Amino acid sequence: MAAQPAPVKDTEISFRNRIAVNVGLAVAGLAIVANQLLALFGSLALQLISLVGLSLLSGLFAVWLYKQRTGQSVSVKSGARLGWITGVFSFVIVTVLTTITIAMMGPDTLAKAYRDPRLAPSMPKAELEAFLSDPAAMATMLIFGMAAAFAMYTIAASIGGALGAKMLDKDSTA
Repeated sequence: MAAQPAPVKDTEISFRNRIAVNVGLAVAGLAIVANQLLALFGSLALQLISLVGLSLLSGLFAVWLYKQRTGQSVSVKSGARLGWITGVFSFVIVTVLTTITIAMMGPDTLAKAYRDPRLAPSMPKAELEAFLSDPAAMATMLIFGMAAAFAMYTIAASIGGALGAKMLDKDSTA
């Protein structure tokens, strides 16, 4: 039977908490790798479902891992914070990887990819061409897309963290 770590003093979950940051970053990295592996095998709808599901699970797993490392119980509020930290790291990792991918593709390859009917099957070709030639429209789409992605990662992981804290709290009191 493995020895439990000695409980540490009650510390606030924030970006100043080194253990919380390390746990959030590690779990975010694992969640992104898992999501990329799932993306190889599924449709766009399945990818979105797995993204939300993995974000929820990443918050829950972060709370479990934090509790294992520190030996201290995590409140629902702190669990949500730890999930949020994990979601922020997930968003940053995906943003960096996406930016590198787009930069490596170049504008011609990117425009060609957007013309693929599998990506925009319902958009008429004339509208697609107008959209691709309008930098303001593309910038607006990018800004709103990034805001939506940030909200999805952080909200789902926060909910997962809060649920994880609640579930793990019940386990320790039983």
